[in-house]
Amino acid sequence: MPASVTAQVTPAMLRWAREQAGCSLEQAGRSAGKDAVAVAAWESPTDVQLPTVRQAQSLARAYRVPLTVFYLDRPFPELEKETVPEFRGLDPDSGGIRPQSRQLRWMIRQAQDRQALAVELSEYANESFLPWVGSASLHEDPELLGAQICQSLGVNGNIPRIRDMERILDWWVERVESIGAFVSRYRPDGNQYWFVEPSEARGLSLCHPLAPLIVLNSRDAPAGRIFTLMHELAHIYYGQCGLDDLKDERLVPQETRILEQRCNRVAAAILMPSAHFQREWASSLDDLPDRIRRLAEVFGVSRQAVAVRARSSATRFLSEAQYDHFVGLIDEEYREFRQTKVSGGNGGMAPSVRVLKEFGGKFTGLLFDAHAEGRLNRLDLSDALDARLKDIEGIRDRLHLGRSR
Repeated sequence: MPASVTAQVTPAMLRWAREQAGCSLEQAGRSAGKDAVAVAAWESPTDVQLPTVRQAQSLARAYRVPLTVFYLDRPFPELEKETVPEFRGLDPDSGGIRPQSRQLRWMIRQAQDRQALAVELSEYANESFLPWVGSASLHEDPELLGAQICQSLGVNGNIPRIRDMERILDWWVERVESIGAFVSRYRPDGNQYWFVEPSEARGLSLCHPLAPLIVLNSRDAPAGRIFTLMHELAHIYYGQCGLDDLKDERLVPQETRILEQRCNRVAAAILMPSAHFQREWASSLDDLPDRIRRLAEVFGVSRQAVAVRARSSATRFLSEAQYDHFVGLIDEEYREFRQTKVSGGNGGMAPSVRVLKEFGGKFTGLLFDAHAEGRLNRLDLSDALDARLKDIEGIRDRLHLGRSR
């Protein structure tokens, strides 16, 4: 069909898809090579103007939806996924709800779709509910909860002593997936435009007793992702999904502030056990900035994480004023990382490595098991893993290698 032929789309669906993507009329117009007035006319139920096939295809790419969505009479229920309240932070300038970027909306929708597939396949495989999801109470001591989680993860002070933070992150991801959680690292198709900046979201978590999901933003530094991983794991233990960003915790709505503080304390307790942390802090004769930097290296975490730990009620090594000062270090750490390495891209890694990092070994394994049982054909498998058919065998081999370790 020639691209100049009019696409017989539904105006209401054009508008719905644009609003779901958080896209303005002007942004949509630029994507389709037209102006905002033209896009508004396409969305009007009383206007006879409609986009061409090529313009509709451009809009579908901009809104991150299949072209066929535009031809529906109305959205299917599964398409009408609203962002949960915990994902709405406060705007420090206006004091109102902070609007989400198109990139963050897509990151959340992608996570929801991935979890839905994991739930479906887990139910078919008769997997049991995970008893630890939602098992924790905000009234219990975060230190005790952190110790309990360490025991569940099989972590007894045997954290790898290596300088490669990506490898340390891999190790922690394996531990978290070993208790049943799915961990994904957000890499938006190598497309720079669809990256989510850590200032908006370092990661997020979606609770479900069959398939709890944690998403880490690969745009962030590895040390930051390690703390985010544990922060979001705490969210799942509390049974309340969440989104982690670089904003001061005081900028989140009042009703979620206690939860965020608890999740930070639990994450710190997992990564930096109190007794060990206090010994390392006391043995250092460095000034405060160098001491925090050294402890970050010892525990394989960010300086922000060390500051969180040093401020906690279990240690109280930092005052609130000192902590506020060191919160700014995360920006410096992030800038240093961005200057030395392009974060979030594939970095020339092999397809098998990219898939297992992006989708996680647990999710990838679930898909391959479904394929082996005839519930997913080879094409469905490659689509679900965003991989070429010719790369499937390599992904399978690397997955089996990881399972055999």
